[in-house]
Amino acid sequence: MYQQFKVKPMFKDQVHERHHFTLKMEGTNYQGIYHEGKIQWFHPQPEAKLEDKEVRNLENKVCDLMTDHKEKLLAEIDGLQKFKVKPLFENQVHERHHFTIKMEENHYQGIYHKGEIQWFHPQPKAKLQEEDLWNLETKVHDLVTNHLEQ
Repeated sequence: MYQQFKVKPMFKDQVHERHHFTLKMEGTNYQGIYHEGKIQWFHPQPEAKLEDKEVRNLENKVCDLMTDHKEKLLAEIDGLQKFKVKPLFENQVHERHHFTIKMEENHYQGIYHKGEIQWFHPQPKAKLQEEDLWNLETKVHDLVTNHLEQ
C-alpha cells in the first residue's frame, strides 16, 4: 500500500528545521513537509483523491514513518545501541518516565521529567567529558520527546 517513503531535511540544524517527505500510495505520489507532528501537503493533496478515513490513515502512517526515521537517525549518532522508555506513575500528578540507554558498552538509566534528567548510578558524568555528556543528554531528551509524541 505505501511505497518509496523518502525523507530529507530542510534547513538542517537550524531553529526552523523541517523534513520534506515523499510517499507513493496506490500509484499516486504525495509529498509534504513534516514538522512537530504536523503535515503540510503539497499538490496533489490527499483530500482530493481519498476519503477522510483514508487521509487520516495516511497521515498516521506518515507520522509513524517520520518517528521511525528520527529514531533511526538518532540511534546512528555516537554509537547508541539500545534505548527504552517506560512510564512511572502513569496518569498521576507525579508521572515520570524511566529510560535505559546503551552506548558503546555503557549502560545508563535515569528518570526524565519536564525536560530534566536524573541519572542513576553509574552516572555518565563520571565517564564522559562535558561535551559528550551534553550530547548524551540532548539525545536522551530528543528520544524521550519523540517517544512521548507517539
